[in-house]
Amino acid sequence: MKPHIFFSSFILAVTASFASADETARPVWDLATNEISPELTSGNIEQEDDGVVLENGAAFAVPASAFEDSQNFTVEVTASIRELKDDTLFTVMKKQSEDKDDGFTFGMNYREEPWYARQVFSIVNNVVMQSGGIGGKQGPKANKDYTFIVSMKEGFASFYIDGKPYTKCFMEVIPNHEPMWIGRNLDADKETMNVVIRDVKVYGSDFEYVSDKEADESNPRGKVAGQGWALDVPKIEHPDWPKVLIYGDSISMGYRRYFIPALLGENAYVFHCVHFINGGVPKQALTEMAASYDFDVVVFNNGLHSLHWTPDKVSDEEIYDRMQTLAECFQEGAPQAEIYYLLTTPHTAKRPGPNEPVEALGDKNDIVVRLNTISEQVMEEEGIEVIDVYTPLSENLEFSSGDGYHWQAPGYEIISDKIQERILPVLEAKP
Repeated sequence: MKPHIFFSSFILAVTASFASADETARPVWDLATNEISPELTSGNIEQEDDGVVLENGAAFAVPASAFEDSQNFTVEVTASIRELKDDTLFTVMKKQSEDKDDGFTFGMNYREEPWYARQVFSIVNNVVMQSGGIGGKQGPKANKDYTFIVSMKEGFASFYIDGKPYTKCFMEVIPNHEPMWIGRNLDADKETMNVVIRDVKVYGSDFEYVSDKEADESNPRGKVAGQGWALDVPKIEHPDWPKVLIYGDSISMGYRRYFIPALLGENAYVFHCVHFINGGVPKQALTEMAASYDFDVVVFNNGLHSLHWTPDKVSDEEIYDRMQTLAECFQEGAPQAEIYYLLTTPHTAKRPGPNEPVEALGDKNDIVVRLNTISEQVMEEEGIEVIDVYTPLSENLEFSSGDGYHWQAPGYEIISDKIQERILPVLEAKP
C-alpha cells in the first residue's frame, strides 16, 4: 500500500475536544488518582504538592495496561521546566521498544545558541520528525506549564503542545506492549532537563481530541513516512496535478520558500525530503520513498553534509559508488519521472565582519568541487541531467549568509530559478 492511500482513512483523526461531548469520558490512567508503581521508576522520584519532580535523569512510566486499545487513545502530559540549561533534553513521552522500529516518542531539546537549533521532536516507528522549538526565537520559559498531547486514532498519531499541532504523520504506528516513560531520554549521553510533571492523563477509545488551533481538513498537509524515510507532503486538493519531489540538504529548506509558491502557480505540488548520504546509502528506504507517489519530476542532491569526504577518508571509488546507488534509488523508485541532479552548492568563507559581504570561497570548497566532478560523471553515465547551481552561486558570493553554508534570499532565488528553467517545460507538457 502506498502511504498516500492513508489519507482516505485518516480524516485527521482528531474530531472532538476536551470541552466537547467527550467531557464525561474518564481517563483510563490519571496521575492525580493512580499511584506510580515503584517498578516503573528510575532515579529519585519526588512527589510534591505541585506535582512529580524529575531531576538528574529521574523518570517514571504509565503502565502498558493503560493503553487498552493500541490504536485509539489520547495522552496528555502537563509539565513545567524548572531551569533552562544549555544542551539539555526532555523526553516527555516514550512508548517505544528498545532497538525496535515501533511505537512513538515526543519531546524537546534546549540550546541557548543558535536558537533555531531548538527542536520539538516526534518519532513514529523510529522515524524522527522535527519542527521548530517552543516559543520560536524567544524560546520556552522556565516555570511555565506546557501541555503535550498525543492523539492516536486508528493507529495514526498527531502531536500537539498547548493545542498547537506540531507534527502530523500519516504513518500507522506499530503498536507494542511497552509502558510509556516520562522523562526517560532517548539519548543517554544527553543531560536531562529538571522538570515538574503537573498532570498525566491517558484516555481510551471513547475519547476524541481536536484542537481549536487547527482546521478540520480531509486533505491536510503533514508528513508521510515509512521505514527510514519521511516526506513533507502538501495539502492535496487536486490529485491529478503533477507532483515534484525535492531531495536535498538544508539548502533545499531555503529555496523551497520560492520554489513551492512558483510551482503552485503552475498547478503542481512539491513534496520535500531533507536527507543526505553521509555514508552508506539506505537503498531500500530511499527507493520506497521515491515510489510513495507517482512523481513526475525528481530533483535530488547530495549536499554539504559530505564535506568530511576528504581523499584520506573516502576514496573517489567510494564516492562514485555512493552517488551511483543514490541515482539508482530514484530511477528504480520513480521510473516514470524526469530526474535531475542538483550540483552541491559552494562552501564559502565566513562573513569577515558585521554587514560585510562574503568575498571568498571556503577552505573546504575543494571537497565540493571533487564531489561535483565525480557526481557529474555518474549522472552522465546514468543519463540524468545535471542542474548547475554551483557556478552562478560561486560568482555571487555576496549572497552568502555568512555562515559558510547557507544563502540569503537572492541566492535561494538563483537556485529556484535554475530548477524552474529545467522542470517547468516538463510540467507544462503534462495533461
